[in-house]
Amino acid sequence: MIDTTGWNEYPFTVNGIQFISKAKPGSDMGVKFESIPREVLDNINTSCVLDIIGNDVDKLSREYLVSLLEIVNANGTEAVVELA
Repeated sequence: MIDTTGWNEYPFTVNGIQFISKAKPGSDMGVKFESIPREVLDNINTSCVLDIIGNDVDKLSREYLVSLLEIVNANGTEAVVELA
């Protein structure tokens, strides 16, 4: 797992489950995240989670969600999504 210490954090909720989108400050993704209105970023993050994990996020175990996010974040260098 990549070290995200010092990265900007953007909490959001999908079906009652709390996530945190993180972006590396100064990186291309970090600059994009900072320039997008928060409501728009939350909608993008929510859509991504639903597209990748599915609509039943709230029915999955925390352990299973963590394992899915590890796969999704495996090649992330500028942005990741984690469970809160």
